[in-house]
Amino acid sequence: MNIVTQGGAAFGLSLDMPAFGEAGTPAQIRAVVRYARSLCGELGWPPGELNFPRAFLVEKAYPEDEVVITDQARGQEYIYEHRLGKRFQVEASARTALDGQPRAFDGVTGALKYNVWHSLERRALVTLGVEATPPLGRQDVWELEPFFAFGANPGRALVVQGEVVGTWEEARGFGGMSYRLGVGHELGRFVPMLEAGWTVPAAAEHTLSFYPQVWVRLSRLGHVAGSLGAELPAVGPEPRHPRLIAFVVWDFGDAPLLHGW
Repeated sequence: MNIVTQGGAAFGLSLDMPAFGEAGTPAQIRAVVRYARSLCGELGWPPGELNFPRAFLVEKAYPEDEVVITDQARGQEYIYEHRLGKRFQVEASARTALDGQPRAFDGVTGALKYNVWHSLERRALVTLGVEATPPLGRQDVWELEPFFAFGANPGRALVVQGEVVGTWEEARGFGGMSYRLGVGHELGRFVPMLEAGWTVPAAAEHTLSFYPQVWVRLSRLGHVAGSLGAELPAVGPEPRHPRLIAFVVWDFGDAPLLHGW
C-alpha cells in the first residue's frame, strides 16, 4: 500500500515505481495488489502483511531470512534464521555472557519451525516449532523447548503476538511452561510494544516480567530495524533488578545490508 502511494524511492527502492498518491482509494489499491498476487502460480506462501515487527521475547510466527543481534544486560545472542521453502525456517544461535566469569561462551541453540496456518482475510498466522540446546558452554545438559507462536493484526495498527513454550531437560524431564504475550501499535516508523513473560517452572518459584520497548524501522526499505527497551521483573525471587534490552535485525531476504537507505 505505502509503496504504491508514496513510490519506490520513499522506501529506498527503484525509481521506476512512481508515486500514485491519491489516484486510487485504499480499497482500489488493495484490489490491484490482490489481482497481482493472483497471477502467482505457487500458492501457500504466507503474505508479507503478516510479517509483523519483531518483539524481544516472543518468537515470530512468520518464517524469515534474518540476522539478529540481541543484548540483555550482560548477555548477548547472535541469531541466524533461514527460510526453507514456503513455510519452514531453520535457526542457529550462539550466546555470550560478559559478566566477569571465566567462560564468556554461554552456549548454542538450533531451531526448526513451520507455519501451520495463515489467513490474510483474518490477518493472523500460527506456527509450531522446537528449539534444541546441547551441553556446550555454560549449558550442562540437553534441553528441548517445543513452542506454539501466533501473530495477529486485529485492528488497523494494532499488533498482537504470543507464544507458549514447554521445557524438557535431560535427566530432569519436564521442566515447566512459559507464556509470552506482546501488544504493539504501529506509528509510522515506530512501534511501541509491551510484552509480558510468565514462567512456571515444575519445581521452582514462578516469575513474571514486563518488557516495554520501542521497535523502529532504521532503513527506508524496512529491512534493517532495531529495538530498545527494558526488562522489569515483577514476580520472582529477589533481587529483582531492571535490565536493558535491545536488538538489531537485518532481513537479508529483502535486500543487501547497504541498500534501501
